[in-house]
Amino acid sequence: MKTKAILLLAIAGILSFSCGQSAPKVDSLKEAYDGSFKMGCAISPFMVSGRNPQAVELLLSQFNAISPDNCMKPESLHPGPDVWNFGPADAYCEFGREHGMFVLGHTLCWHNQTPEFFWTRPDGTPKSRAELVETLRSYIETVVTHFAGKVDAWDVVNEIVAEDGGFRDLGWVKAFGGDGYEVAKLAFQFANEYAPEGTELYYNEFNVWRPSKLEGVINLVRRLRADGLRVDGVGIQAHWGLNYPKNEYIENAIEELSALGLKVMITELDVDVLPISKEGQVIGKSLQDPQYQLEEFEAFLDPYKDGLPAEVEDQLAARYEELFKIFYNHRDQIDRVTFWGLHDGASWKNGSPIPQRTNYPLLFQRDLTPHKALEAVLAIPAAAVSE
Repeated sequence: MKTKAILLLAIAGILSFSCGQSAPKVDSLKEAYDGSFKMGCAISPFMVSGRNPQAVELLLSQFNAISPDNCMKPESLHPGPDVWNFGPADAYCEFGREHGMFVLGHTLCWHNQTPEFFWTRPDGTPKSRAELVETLRSYIETVVTHFAGKVDAWDVVNEIVAEDGGFRDLGWVKAFGGDGYEVAKLAFQFANEYAPEGTELYYNEFNVWRPSKLEGVINLVRRLRADGLRVDGVGIQAHWGLNYPKNEYIENAIEELSALGLKVMITELDVDVLPISKEGQVIGKSLQDPQYQLEEFEAFLDPYKDGLPAEVEDQLAARYEELFKIFYNHRDQIDRVTFWGLHDGASWKNGSPIPQRTNYPLLFQRDLTPHKALEAVLAIPAAAVSE
């Protein structure tokens, strides 16, 4: 009890700012959901550096699992044919270990944020199949071996399934010229070979709630397992909005994947409150055209520069409440829920799908004070016990 009292006092101190007024007391997400699932947060090298101690204290008070935002992606770890950069990722792992957190490695095989030299020779010509296999093998061996004992799990393959359940013809898939299964099989084969015992291996994907895509993910996992490869879990990326996806789709995805005997993770959680992406996750680069920075577009596309209106704040709270009711009701099937960032200012949704906007997709605001949504999320386990 004494330790908990000290913790609560420390959190209250964290959330006091130059205005001289204290923010409302913030209880702990990881404590509220203890025994249900791990509470995770994606963090950056800046967070690990400790240059914002208030943010670090908030992170440690709220979460018991971490994911790297970019420092473990191929372009960060291996930016040139003869260049390796493990420093930021090592610091990330050390931070997690020091504070007793679950540490995720993200990600080994992805079409994005992977340098072209992975797929082409120095003269720009495409690598042969044998060269591609060796490139993938040696990369996974080097990375997984380097981080052995430093991470608890790997997102082995990321976002290889298309919306129709087939495979996306991008990156490794395009380089191999196949249907995509060969790439996934090789990546899991090498991860199975080099990952130390006890390191879990996951597949991670967005829009898994879409029935056609869910079927594709299930088929992929079944094929990998039929070929004798270990797949421990699937991450359901949750880049969602105030009114999408349908809750029944989310529940169905959790139940279908769990039925396979897989760990299910809710990964990359945020709730977009801005126009354009409100009806579904938008991908691609068309909305990054400079025309969308013009005044007439900006007024519509970036409406909350000066703060989130009360009615939208209420909508955000209501959406997070219904999402966490789903997660809590499926707590026997969910292993971890991870937010993609600690506070609104750290969210990628300020720049995607349209750059330079002011978004409010997380539970904590830019000054580290909580959104109304936090109270709604914290109340769910206690309310369920009292019913």
